[in-house]
Amino acid sequence: MTRAAIGIENLRKPMTLRAIALYAFLAIALSWCIQLPAILLLGLDDSVTKAVFVLVMWSPTVLALAFMARSRAARENVRWRLGKLRYLPIGIGVETMIAFAMLGILMLAGLATSGWFTFAASGVSVAGGPWVLGTGFQHWPLWLLNIGATAITFSAVGLVATTGEEFAWRGFVQGHLEQHCSVVAAILWVALIWWAWHLPGLIAGYNFPETPLLGALVLFPLQMIGASLFFGWLTVRSGSFWPAALAHAAVNSIQQGVFDDLRLSGSALYAHLFRTVLIFAVGAICWWRLRSPGGSREVP
Repeated sequence: MTRAAIGIENLRKPMTLRAIALYAFLAIALSWCIQLPAILLLGLDDSVTKAVFVLVMWSPTVLALAFMARSRAARENVRWRLGKLRYLPIGIGVETMIAFAMLGILMLAGLATSGWFTFAASGVSVAGGPWVLGTGFQHWPLWLLNIGATAITFSAVGLVATTGEEFAWRGFVQGHLEQHCSVVAAILWVALIWWAWHLPGLIAGYNFPETPLLGALVLFPLQMIGASLFFGWLTVRSGSFWPAALAHAAVNSIQQGVFDDLRLSGSALYAHLFRTVLIFAVGAICWWRLRSPGGSREVP
């Protein structure tokens, strides 16, 4: 091998597992050091704490950029480009469908109703909410258009926050882990890191106020596995983290909005369980697709 060839090979040397582990440890530690003081000193309901939770979403990307600035290997295998544009709306669509599948199941089971929507054979009465095409009675085609337009709008706005996480988890960490293990294994390692990164807020009851320990130790890990498999599949197939960032923004906006608007007839645990099952089911489909021939390669 010539000296020039050796030089090119060195330039393409992947980020080491030790460096990836250091990044994961620092990302989790930084998140905890930011979240814990806000939670302990101000409480979850304080507006400053809520602002801190939004700002902390950018901490993994700031750290990733620091690693990239210091190491050529850290700049390799980062999926930061726009990628295959046709994958951009898929994440929004799937996360919106999860929201309304959850609502439909809970309504059919008699466990909840919607504060925003009253459904009829001819259409839907929209009583309130931030729907971009307005409220009032809407025939089914207009209502579906309203849901789609709102999902796209708020997912695009939500990129301001979710880009800070998804560039790091899907664009940076997943790509580096794939150089050392299978795509599915890399995705599951990201899910573990992602869960640990959220842990202070989870234990404090931010996501599951009625059952914080069950949520933090059982439900949220299952959601992280399902979501990571879906987001990871989007990232691999599109060659970009942007579809995952839009999907994450859809979760935080329209899906969470439909969840928060539920008028529950009993414990919120049932709603959390159905939401978890749906998220995990989507992840299981993506796991199957990733393990199928050619499923873990970027599409042409």
